Amino acid sequence: MKLRAVAAALAIGLMPASLSAQGLVGANIDVNHYQFTSKSKGARQALQGSFELALGTSVSTQLDLGYYKFDQIGGSGRSATLHGIYQFGYGGAVGGFWGTEDGGGIDRNFYGLEGAYDFTTIRLEGYFSRGRVQGSNATLLGAKISSDVGNGPLSLNASVDYMDNKVGSDMTRMAIGADYGLGSGVNLYGELGTGNARVANFKSNDAFVGVGLRFDLGDRPGTTFGRRALLDRLPGL
Repeated sequence: MKLRAVAAALAIGLMPASLSAQGLVGANIDVNHYQFTSKSKGARQALQGSFELALGTSVSTQLDLGYYKFDQIGGSGRSATLHGIYQFGYGGAVGGFWGTEDGGGIDRNFYGLEGAYDFTTIRLEGYFSRGRVQGSNATLLGAKISSDVGNGPLSLNASVDYMDNKVGSDMTRMAIGADYGLGSGVNLYGELGTGNARVANFKSNDAFVGVGLRFDLGDRPGTTFGRRALLDRLPGL
């Protein structure tokens, strides 16, 4: 990742703090471990943070930062993403984002659009992004649905992500997960899924598991949107 790009993202993301009296409205700090069920495929650990700052009653900006460690290749990665968000109606939000990431053989800038809507007990979120992967333009899109279980601290979710770089490579990631609130903004979560990758004539389909601990902060705990880096989708390397 180019240091100037990261510095620019940080500067732009932190600028609203001096421009808006609203300040920080939501944030989270997340530490997690993911690995394929086949030990030969490697694992990934990550330390991530997201911070959302209000620019007004309906407009905000969100900054995502991530650091990743890959066991099998013995390397690390970094990512930074900046969102512009508009809230509308009763639980709706739309946004655009720009990000940069490197590590695990990935070095790219990306951009895209996203949207979310909170129903009474169900939340839907989706995104579409573009960026270069392996030297070619790639499309990455995905969706997530989550729902609380009764009025308790448990919520369930399911997600799907798909990438196509138009040169014979594609990837599909599907997962189901659970999130349990321990109180005071502390959440324990787990995920089980499968990743299907195709490069030229080679295909691979591998299951993975993940566990994490997330700390939600701010007047409205957490942030409006999830993270958009491709490194966030990789269970391991």
